[in-house]
Amino acid sequence: MKKHWFKIFLVLISFFALFVRIYKVTDSPPSPYWEEVALGYDAYSISETGKDHHGNSYPLVAFESFGDWKPSGYFYAIVPFIKLFGLSVLSIRLPSIIAGTGIVMAIGWLTWLFTDQFKNNQRKSLVLISMLLASISPWLIQFSRAGWEVNLATFSVIMGINFGWASVNKSKNKVSFIFLILSVLFFVDSMYVYHAARVISPLLGLFLGLRYLIFSYQKDKDIRKLFLQSSVIVGLLLILLFPFIKAWGSPILGQRAAETTIFSDISIIESSNYFKDLYNNAWWTRFAFHRVFFYLRVIISQFFAHFNISYLFVAGDAIARHSSQYFGLFYPFEVLFLLIGSWFLLKDLSKDKKVFLLFWIIVGVLPAAISTPVPHALRTLPIAPAMILLAVFGVWKFHEFLSEKVHCFIKGIKEFRKKFLWLVILGAYLFAFIGFYRHLLFVYPKQFANDWQFGYEQMINEVETLRKENPEVPIYITRQQGRPAMYYWFYTKTDPKLVQAADKISKQDQGEYLEFENIKFINSLNEVVSDPAIVADFFNGEWRVQLFYWRY
Repeated sequence: MKKHWFKIFLVLISFFALFVRIYKVTDSPPSPYWEEVALGYDAYSISETGKDHHGNSYPLVAFESFGDWKPSGYFYAIVPFIKLFGLSVLSIRLPSIIAGTGIVMAIGWLTWLFTDQFKNNQRKSLVLISMLLASISPWLIQFSRAGWEVNLATFSVIMGINFGWASVNKSKNKVSFIFLILSVLFFVDSMYVYHAARVISPLLGLFLGLRYLIFSYQKDKDIRKLFLQSSVIVGLLLILLFPFIKAWGSPILGQRAAETTIFSDISIIESSNYFKDLYNNAWWTRFAFHRVFFYLRVIISQFFAHFNISYLFVAGDAIARHSSQYFGLFYPFEVLFLLIGSWFLLKDLSKDKKVFLLFWIIVGVLPAAISTPVPHALRTLPIAPAMILLAVFGVWKFHEFLSEKVHCFIKGIKEFRKKFLWLVILGAYLFAFIGFYRHLLFVYPKQFANDWQFGYEQMINEVETLRKENPEVPIYITRQQGRPAMYYWFYTKTDPKLVQAADKISKQDQGEYLEFENIKFINSLNEVVSDPAIVADFFNGEWRVQLFYWRY
């Protein structure tokens, strides 16, 4: 493949990936989920006042938000877009769109790094295939079209991996300490963006750091140089991770884990105690029925749930926000390519690549395996690039086998047969992608609108209209759809200073406001005590907004 054609295709695929992710992005998903609204409003608050909506100045590790302490990275990533485009759904989603496009490009680089055993033209072809598959991946597209922190974190993780791997060039017998530092920076950045990355990135970074040190020592045996470089890395990590060290043991770091991991599930401990009681708490039961074994059984079961065929290739994640519900994380026929790619991984890749890719997948699933519910497409997104790389190897070996080994009716016309097979494979992907994308744009937003809290904008506009007509009348908004206060501030662009001032005096439920000015956010209509009152109630899947006179 000529160099200029390779560059042209790189650019075209990158722009295609961007288009797929940004086209109609404010229509599908049909509404910002409450996590997106929380990210957007706190980013707006920071941009306007330097404080989050609770009044905390420039949080470094995490924002208090709804009491769940969201990692700070995505909040700050939104700020420039709010400055450019104002507080809007597009502003919230743009960092994820850009990161999703970056993931496609980064997967191309990953493929280049892991195919140095191929000829140059083959490597270029594999890079383009990997980028094309990544650009139309249902898994990657789903999380690139909404304000998901995990998408930005996945970009940082794969860039950390790419720079870490590129820091050692075995074919040229060279190392790059600058690349290793860049790897550290990207891994640390991911830890400020998403909770699971705080497990994944240190483990992957340690692997790549040891790989660098071992190869460097084998190369020139210079212990003093290695000691100096190690000291620089450790010092850099201490500086970058100091906010984590300072927050150790506080809810800022531990609250999310306490809410989602299986270690907070008392039923597992109860099962352990139940079996001990069956045998009258004999001494040996303390070992045989120790809670550790019960936790391990759950973790192993939940780990392998993420490799369920139906989940990966047919139904996807049961949570509608994480999957289109009519497609899996991969297209159905990709099961063949992933199996072939896995065989190629185990049989033909070099030992360090083989071990690293397997380690990446195991480590990437671990945070999801110790959490609930499972399987979970969001928490495991950081392994998507590794899985797509396996699919790329599978496509390549499948094509190679059919074009080289199988004799067919086009016997003797080898080059034509190769091109024809590529057209068949490309056609299969194109057909599947069109079906998926059409569903995502036109069916999914209508069928799963409630999963995205659709209707808040329309409801708040109606409330504001009645409020202007009746300025002294109190307002009641029910909480069935969740987080109405945050939606109200978001859509009315409420001055963050007013919200911050109310933080100390307003009733709250785990950081969520239950009242603001003359508005009360209630659980049911039974809590409406004013007469008259403007009432917004979510009933039978839609919002009703009325001016009520209870005495009539």
